[in-house]
Amino acid sequence: MSAKRFAITGGIGSGKSVVSHLLRIMGVPVYDCDGRARALMESDGYIRQGLVRMFGEECYDYDGRLRRKWLAQRIFVDKSAVQRVNALVHPRVKADFVEWAEACGEPVVGVETAILFESGINEVVDKVLLVWADKETCISRVEGRRGMTRQQIVSRMANQMPLDDLLLLCDYDIHNDKDKAIMPQLEEFLQMMA
Repeated sequence: MSAKRFAITGGIGSGKSVVSHLLRIMGVPVYDCDGRARALMESDGYIRQGLVRMFGEECYDYDGRLRRKWLAQRIFVDKSAVQRVNALVHPRVKADFVEWAEACGEPVVGVETAILFESGINEVVDKVLLVWADKETCISRVEGRRGMTRQQIVSRMANQMPLDDLLLLCDYDIHNDKDKAIMPQLEEFLQMMA
């Protein structure tokens, strides 16, 4: 029997990682798209060949590790480069998640991703869980934590899908602010998934 799959999504600073951590504590396996994408960019031969074809051998250091900062400097100045890298990496991450979900042997599994619809992960899940908080709360969570300025955070937010659109596309949402407890919301969501 296949596992029921759900995605955890939300904007920067919304608390996706906190929700994923709590779910793991509750015994629900959660796949980390960002972490696996980083790993696959080093271990997956198809991705490596594609990156080298796009950007040259300089993508990787002498030990075979991806030079992330070097690559980021080339990608984020050119939207077409971002699209090409995403087209290379996202299908592999999506396939890796499906394989992982089946291998887990659990009745319910989750996948954490900031770019659910852009990556196509939405096509391989049964439900979508949106984690959100108001803009100022999200900004204050990120400031200092990642060494980003307020302007960098606001700029990144401007490139994300608007919250109103996400709320319409998701099956369940968790409002993650200081006034509303997360655990009861998660328990209600998991009952819905059962």
